[in-house]
Amino acid sequence: MIKIVDIRKTYQLNGLKVAALAGVSLDIDKGSFMALMGPSGSGKTTLMNIIGCLDTPSGGDYFLDGRNVAGLSEDQLSEVRSFDIGFVFQSHNLLARNTALENVCLPLYYRKETDPKDKAIEALKRVGLEGRKSHFPNQLSGGESQRVAIARALVTEP
Repeated sequence: MIKIVDIRKTYQLNGLKVAALAGVSLDIDKGSFMALMGPSGSGKTTLMNIIGCLDTPSGGDYFLDGRNVAGLSEDQLSEVRSFDIGFVFQSHNLLARNTALENVCLPLYYRKETDPKDKAIEALKRVGLEGRKSHFPNQLSGGESQRVAIARALVTEP
């Protein structure tokens, strides 16, 4: 469960304070889907970066499964990203020199998993790509690349 309470984010730009987020609150239940929409510059990316623990808020509280992560250190946030969050980026961010299987294994290497390939193959099966595990990103269609990115996000069971 994600609970955001009065999240604020302020940036300094040429000596001026710019409010990217001003008092955002929301709840996202586990297993639910949400669409974040708004005009350019409305703070969507900033909010997503905070939800993904890629950035920290200037104020407010962010509870991830009951734990307030708003004030955690960079090392603690890194651990949260490794164990509790899965990312699917719009551009997929697959490593060109790695096969689909190797791309899915990446988050498991950071967790020092003992058998990353078995888990990665299972994740590729879940998205229907076990037969493409030895292919490189330039050998995959756009949809297949997206499914590899989804498998990579799901392999850690966030």
